[in-house]
Amino acid sequence: MSIIMFLIGVIISSIFFMSFVWEMKLEKKRKENEILDNKYYYTRNLLDERKKQPKRKKGSQSRIKNYNWKK
Repeated sequence: MSIIMFLIGVIISSIFFMSFVWEMKLEKKRKENEILDNKYYYTRNLLDERKKQPKRKKGSQSRIKNYNWKK
C-alpha cells in the first residue's frame, strides 16, 4: 500500500514538474518574440515625420494661439 501511494506521489510530482518546465519554455518564447517585435518599432512606424507649417516671421509660433476660448 505504501509503495502505491509513493508511486502516485511520484507521478503527480513529475506531472507538475513537467508542466512547470513546459510553461517556462513557452514564457521564454513569448519574451523572445516580444523583443523581436519591438526591436525595429521606431524604424517601422516613425519613418514619415510630420511636416510642420513654416513660420510666418522669425521667432513666431508655427500655429496661432486662441486666447479667446472663454465666453
